[in-house]
Amino acid sequence: MILGRRPAARLVARFLLAVTAAVMTAFVAVFALHYAVPLEEAKAFVDIGAESNLPTWWNASLLFLTAVLAAAAAVAADPGRPRLAFGVVAAAAAYLSVDETAGLHERLARPMLAAGVETPTYPWLILGTAMGLLGAAVLCLAGRALPREIAPRLALALACYAGGALGVEAINGSLREGGPGILFSAGLMLEEGLEMTACIIAVAAMGDHLSGMDTRRSLVEQVAGH
Repeated sequence: MILGRRPAARLVARFLLAVTAAVMTAFVAVFALHYAVPLEEAKAFVDIGAESNLPTWWNASLLFLTAVLAAAAAVAADPGRPRLAFGVVAAAAAYLSVDETAGLHERLARPMLAAGVETPTYPWLILGTAMGLLGAAVLCLAGRALPREIAPRLALALACYAGGALGVEAINGSLREGGPGILFSAGLMLEEGLEMTACIIAVAAMGDHLSGMDTRRSLVEQVAGH
């Protein structure tokens, strides 16, 4: 199962999905109410297209949790390529968590603007896409050393995250020219939803992996005890 084979991992994944759904619902509800009652502060707090607010914190938290679990899996893995592979995943998730909070990717727009490059979408996506493809290639190479039961699910998580952060983001950048509207808001929800879902898939996969390691270790200890 994508969202967890073991009960503990499945429970955590469902909880994270519930919170993600609540964040999305808050965005829709507040923006809908704003047409009747001015809610400027509430809008800023739940706007999934803005920075330094609730959705940003939640997305960064999911990425940080992914990094922590990947680091735990690296520590528990056998020395060599599996440990390095989990370490690469942990480093990538940690960087993305910092980026989500600090908006590092948006700084990539400066060279494009300084060079006078015009784009139909967000300027940072030119360098951001190149960096993203390079990072994805590194993760795919590292993924070849991951356990067989976890690699496909982490690959799916990577595809979802890249699809949201680069693919849908590029479309949203072209839609923003028409001003905020239903289509643009739907694009924002799809973008953030893909990113958050990707993290939840990765968390569930690594939760299954770590739980399985504990189970196998317990069985070995029981056999050794007899």
